[in-house]
Amino acid sequence: MRIEIKLIPDGLDLTKAIQDGIPVDKMQEACPIATQDVETNEENKRLAVKEHQYGPAINPEDSCGTCAVFNITEHMQQCMKDESGEVGYCQLLKFMCSAKNSCAAWEEGGPMTDLPSEEEHEEGCACGKPDCDCGM
Repeated sequence: MRIEIKLIPDGLDLTKAIQDGIPVDKMQEACPIATQDVETNEENKRLAVKEHQYGPAINPEDSCGTCAVFNITEHMQQCMKDESGEVGYCQLLKFMCSAKNSCAAWEEGGPMTDLPSEEEHEEGCACGKPDCDCGM
């Protein structure tokens, strides 16, 4: 089964638009709303506190900074206008959170970064150099 969603602006030939679809800009360069709107971020943070017990981490190993949905990619740091490394974006709960805090939605395997994972690093670096510059 395949489901398609097409946005059709007013004034277009509906028959043709449904058949052909209308291209939508890719969202790769866009920033999440919560990184740009303080009220949205605060509302999502309040929900994280209320529904997922977001707050100071009891166990540092289970802090947001080690969570699989804690996004600290370069693009996200630019969206958040944060260079401290102490703030990341929770992809699951949609708010900017402190690396030192934690919540009940914590998932092993993070954070999300621009750096390759250990598996990707090992697969791509046959020469053993730490920077993967094997002269290829």
